[in-house]
Amino acid sequence: MSVAGRIMKLITGLLIIALAIFMMAVPEIGYMVIALIMGITLLISGISSLIYYFTMARHMVGGRDTLYSALIKIDFALFTLSVADVPKIFVMLYLVALFGVTGLLHLLRGLEARKRKAMNWKGRFISGVINLIIALLCLIFIQNTVVMVIIYCIGLIFMGLDRIAGAFYRSKIVYIQ
Repeated sequence: MSVAGRIMKLITGLLIIALAIFMMAVPEIGYMVIALIMGITLLISGISSLIYYFTMARHMVGGRDTLYSALIKIDFALFTLSVADVPKIFVMLYLVALFGVTGLLHLLRGLEARKRKAMNWKGRFISGVINLIIALLCLIFIQNTVVMVIIYCIGLIFMGLDRIAGAFYRSKIVYIQ
């Protein structure tokens, strides 16, 4: 990773932590902020995947998968941004599903890395376990929006710290001469 990439990852982690602290300070509006954050990040991710598809991936093997995932991300983003007026339980269930799927994927990737005897399998595994615990806590406290916002903020702080730590990982580059 380049120095600029490391600096951007560090700044992104600090901004995520600052946003989480702001939402913890004002948990009453946290529900709307969570829906807005999830919608905007999914929309940006979907648009960037769509741009990647039209610039490069359409000529690659499996490029159509990039197109499908981009369209699904954009659909979820528009759905998330449109459900701000519906009962809070739908967004909270969406949040539980997001943490649960993310945790399960990290857990499975960690176990796969362990099989291949990779050195960083513990970090992925622990990240998956923490995300699953956050999903379980969100499911337990689904009726209390303030507690859900605080749990989400704890998850954001964990994600920000993970990004900050990722900025300091040594990158392994193989040079072929």
